[in-house]
Amino acid sequence: MNDFIQIPLISERLFKLHSPITGNTDITDFIPYISIVQELYLSDILGEPLMAELKEQVQNNALTQENSDLIIKIAPALSYYTVYQALPFHWAAIVNKGITIRDSENSKGVDIKDIAQLRRWIKDDAETLIDQLIKYLCKCKPNYPLWKPDRECCKEVINEGTNDRKFESGFYFPAKRNCGCN
Repeated sequence: MNDFIQIPLISERLFKLHSPITGNTDITDFIPYISIVQELYLSDILGEPLMAELKEQVQNNALTQENSDLIIKIAPALSYYTVYQALPFHWAAIVNKGITIRDSENSKGVDIKDIAQLRRWIKDDAETLIDQLIKYLCKCKPNYPLWKPDRECCKEVINEGTNDRKFESGFYFPAKRNCGCN
């Protein structure tokens, strides 16, 4: 398979179903970002062998049941990160004379601070969805022999629920995700 061919793992229908955009939004401008997001946010988590298998099966319309289930788990995180990546380019456009803010006759545009806050909320949700994807992969690890995470990734016991609650200080400290593949 040619490595330069961009193969989105999810369809436009799955993107619409799982993204935070409204149903009547034209998603044409979002679609190119799906492949970019796959490389930026998913490839390290899935690893090259599993990513290649998924792309090949999607391209040939021959998903196994396990990989079909995985695509369904990937779709929410991939959709949220796609909106996160594309959002600045829906607010502003790069044109020959510079960068312009998109405006509409029927609505009021938001400023850069509003865009930054919205992106933060979307990214927070996307990170939570990525964590859920990793937990799914850990729980179903025997179904994905090509997935070879770092040793520490699945060390914790994955339960369906827990009564333990972590202390919430109100401060945000970004954690380095150490569940990538070797």
